[in-house]
Formats: sequence, C-alpha cells, structure tokens
Amino acid sequence: MTKSILALCRHAPYGTTLAREGIEAVLACAAMDQTPEVLFINDGVYQLLPQNPAAIDEKNLFRNLQALPMFGVDQIHICEKSVTERGLSLAELQLSGAEVQLQKDIGAFIRRFDQVLSF
Repeated sequence: MTKSILALCRHAPYGTTLAREGIEAVLACAAMDQTPEVLFINDGVYQLLPQNPAAIDEKNLFRNLQALPMFGVDQIHICEKSVTERGLSLAELQLSGAEVQLQKDIGAFIRRFDQVLSF
C-alpha cells in the first residue's frame, strides 16, 4: 500500500538550498510513482511569485516548479495565513498547469498524511 506523502515548502526561493532541494525531492518522488502533495507555507509562498534570479546570480527555481504538473503534481496547496501575513494575494501565487487550493486549518491538513517532508 502506498503511503501518502506531503512536502512542506517553508523557505524563500533563494538564500539557501532548501527550496530547491524540496522541489527536487518532490520531482524525485513523482518520478518513482510516489506523487506527493505540496504545501507552500511560511516564506515558501514566495516561491510562487514571479522571479528574476539572474539579478542575484542564482539558478531559476521557477523552472523546477513548472515541472511539477508534468510529473503528476497537478494540485498545490497554499497556507492562507502565510499569504495574508505577507500581504500577498492568491492571484500573485500561481503555477501554470496546477490547481491551487488554499488551506485554512494547516494542522488538520498535515495530519491527513502518513509521511511529511519539510524543506
């Protein structure tokens, strides 16, 4: 029986490798027929904003994010509280090819999963 997996993307897209490693882990799981669900929470919501990494001499993380739907991750979850606390709107946080779901009760949402990966 396949266990349900959730990847928590909690870090901003640049400054550390955690955001990139998280998305790469999701893609690796999906390539092995273990398609996890993804929750963008805390500063991780910034990963879904338009990015210009060349300005800070970084690789473009958004290309990895755009690959998620091609690997079967066609629904992403976003913490509503994180969006509100950062003064963002849902219209700013989109991923082409993926359905966006706002989550209000994060604790209940996370408890639904057998395994949780945190990045």
